[in-house]
Amino acid sequence: MRYQINGYTDMYTVIANERKVGGAIEAGQVRLRTGEVFANAVLTRMEMSGAHFCSIGFVTEEGQRLIVHVNDISMIADARHVNVCELTNDCMRAEKTSDRLKRLKRLCELNEGSCTPTFQEEALLLAEDIGVEEALKHVDLSFLPQVEKARVFRIA
Repeated sequence: MRYQINGYTDMYTVIANERKVGGAIEAGQVRLRTGEVFANAVLTRMEMSGAHFCSIGFVTEEGQRLIVHVNDISMIADARHVNVCELTNDCMRAEKTSDRLKRLKRLCELNEGSCTPTFQEEALLLAEDIGVEEALKHVDLSFLPQVEKARVFRIA
C-alpha cells in the first residue's frame, strides 16, 4: 500500500496524476444512499463542476462501471492508493496491468539505445506498479540498476 486516502481532494489528485504517480485508488467498500454496497471498488474518475466535486466513477469487482453523483454516496470506506499489482479487484488489476504493460513496451521501444535518467525513472515506476516479475516476463529491463540488484540471491 502506498498510502491511505483521506478525502475527495486526495482521490482527485491521484486520479489526475495517475501517469506520474502510478497505482490506483481502491476502496474496501462503497455504499450508496440506496443501500447498495460495492466491495473493492476501484475509483477511475472524479468530475468537478467549478470548485465542487459532482460525480465519481468506479468499477465493481464484477467489472460493472458506475458513475454516481457525490450526493448519492453514503460512504467510501478504507480508500487507499495501491500499486496495480496489489489491487484486490481482479477485473481492474487485469485491465490496468495490460494498459501499463502496453505503455512500458512502447516506452522501451521509443527509447531503444538511449538510457536517460528520465526514461529509467518512468520505466521503473511502470515496472514496480505492475510488479517487476510480471514486467520482466514481457520486457527486457536489464537497463534498470534496481532490477539487476533484485536478481542477486543471498545464501546466508
